[in-house]
Amino acid sequence: MTSPFHPQARPLSALLATAALGIFYWALFRMPLPGARGAELDQEESRRLQEDSAVMRRFGKWDRALKPTLRLHAAYPESPIYLAQIGEIYDHLARYREESAAWEEFLDRSPRPIEGCPQAGQAYEKQGLAKQAIATFERCLALQPGNLDSTFYLAHALERDGETDRAAALYEKGAALDPAYADLGIGLARMRLRQGRTEEARQLAGVIVEQHPENVDALLVLGLTCRQSGDRPGARSYLLRGVQLADGYVDFHIVLGRMADEDGDLDGAILHYQKALALDRSNAEIAQRLALLRRAR
Repeated sequence: MTSPFHPQARPLSALLATAALGIFYWALFRMPLPGARGAELDQEESRRLQEDSAVMRRFGKWDRALKPTLRLHAAYPESPIYLAQIGEIYDHLARYREESAAWEEFLDRSPRPIEGCPQAGQAYEKQGLAKQAIATFERCLALQPGNLDSTFYLAHALERDGETDRAAALYEKGAALDPAYADLGIGLARMRLRQGRTEEARQLAGVIVEQHPENVDALLVLGLTCRQSGDRPGARSYLLRGVQLADGYVDFHIVLGRMADEDGDLDGAILHYQKALALDRSNAEIAQRLALLRRAR
């Protein structure tokens, strides 16, 4: 029995109609996506560029990944996929102005703009543009008001910009929604310390250290609160534990250096100031103090 799908089982008119339909679909397939900017690519060229971009990104060849990805975006500007890839590439190339432009376009075009967060705001932070970063993080939080990651990033940006009360309110709101989100709790502890609410800061950080003994951010806050309340042995204990866990965390060495300086421990002060300066050579205050202490030896 001849299959109804075999050409011999169909009349000539049906074959001609099928052929015409096939030509129509092939022409449709070869058409560029809507919004193409005159950089039309056929199927084979698109596939080749996609493979080039994917391989270069996979193996960290970011400079070589840029050209094929830009060509794909020029051909298919409505696709947010290539914008996200371009943002990633510019980030690795430390071209942060172009990165922020890519993420802004992603936020405008993507059906899921939240996927451009927090990268869009971080791109501004890497340029030192605090106000633009805050505005972008606010935009991200507005997309999903209950998103705790967006809450954290906005609060942290406000903290860095010196807006202590606004940051504290956001940290507190987020921590109340999820007490297990340690970064929100630590952020609130830092703000309480900055607001002069030392005992509350100590309690908040203490709870986190009980739950996460190796959380160096909480150890730093505990060390600072102990120092501020006059418990210098406790402060030193928490700070030294933090150094053991993260010797490259510059803040530990700065605080330990200052405590040694205050206690008249010249060698200890020089040791920690040296380590702090090695980690952050831009700290002019530490550099000046270290030079003075070296002369006092």
